[in-house]
Amino acid sequence: MSIIPTIDDKTAVKIAKTYLKQNHDYSLIAKRLTFKNANYITAKDETTHSMALYELKERENIINRVKQHDLTSGLIIEYRFIKSYSVNQTLEQLQQQEKKISERTLQKKQHEALLLVYSLIPDKDTKLIK
Repeated sequence: MSIIPTIDDKTAVKIAKTYLKQNHDYSLIAKRLTFKNANYITAKDETTHSMALYELKERENIINRVKQHDLTSGLIIEYRFIKSYSVNQTLEQLQQQEKKISERTLQKKQHEALLLVYSLIPDKDTKLIK
């Protein structure tokens, strides 16, 4: 009988938030190669660039999966953790899209979406196949 490690919701949410917030770092890494002189680009630079693009796409795919599950929750995750909007900015953006929800509902949907994101984060053992 194998023992499956369990994780509490609070830890899962924290891991999901960290994972999504890394999008900003990978975005900067991906852009870095653009500003380098072509004569000075190394194989390591290209590998790092490819890895950053992969990580960005991975996060985009996860957000799209959340949107398929519940569009409002997916938008909340995108606004809060990819675009770094405040709660009020997120509520305003949702209202512009005719999705009027309360702050409390936003917090609840965000929590549920972060748990879903956590469940969708690929294992570290997952390898990129070209």
